[in-house]
Amino acid sequence: MTFSSQQIEAITQSVLRELHARGVVNAAARNTSVDTSAAPVIVLQQKVITEDTLSAAGAAGHSLAIPVGAIITPSGHDYIRRHAVRISSGLPSSSAAAAAATTGTLISVGDCSAAVSAAAANWTIVTAGCEFEAAAASEKLTPGHPVACCSHQPSIAACLVNRDSSVRAAVVTQATDMDLLVSVMNPQVICLDSNGWTFTELRRLFQQMASTTNATPAGWHELPGDVR
Repeated sequence: MTFSSQQIEAITQSVLRELHARGVVNAAARNTSVDTSAAPVIVLQQKVITEDTLSAAGAAGHSLAIPVGAIITPSGHDYIRRHAVRISSGLPSSSAAAAAATTGTLISVGDCSAAVSAAAANWTIVTAGCEFEAAAASEKLTPGHPVACCSHQPSIAACLVNRDSSVRAAVVTQATDMDLLVSVMNPQVICLDSNGWTFTELRRLFQQMASTTNATPAGWHELPGDVR
């Protein structure tokens, strides 16, 4: 059975009306308008926004930009009320987008407390279902864009990212000498487990990553991917 474009549109509108009647909020229908220039803006690309999505992004107390037409579930709506999250539909202002472009992106796999520190450092937060998804996402963002991958298996994430010889990824812990790491390797991607870090330590780490160029260190040589 095939449907015309008019029938598909009618079905879509019917589903959205049913979701709204059940207490699900359609972001496109909201009239909420926020001034995103005064605080870091967290950008989410998901079409369905849940409590888990907002928690992983560290949205509490921040402004949140979501796609036009995105659906906020009842649990997500409760999170927004409890944590004073400010919502705007669509992309943030051009000035906010430009600021985000000069910082970096945190890719979160599962629960990640680093999202709060990343948001405070004006980083964009995205979520991934596993280390394989996180590695694929980080490769799309690099080069020229600092990326942090937060998961409970940072070594696996770094290994997957380093399959691309054009990308340099390193595992970072609280004991890592970042100045030495930058001088020797200057990774575009750092992989970490946020457990054990303080808010200030993580924010400082993200700020340092954002202020460091992604130039390849002198004397650094990558073996091609087909060399064994």
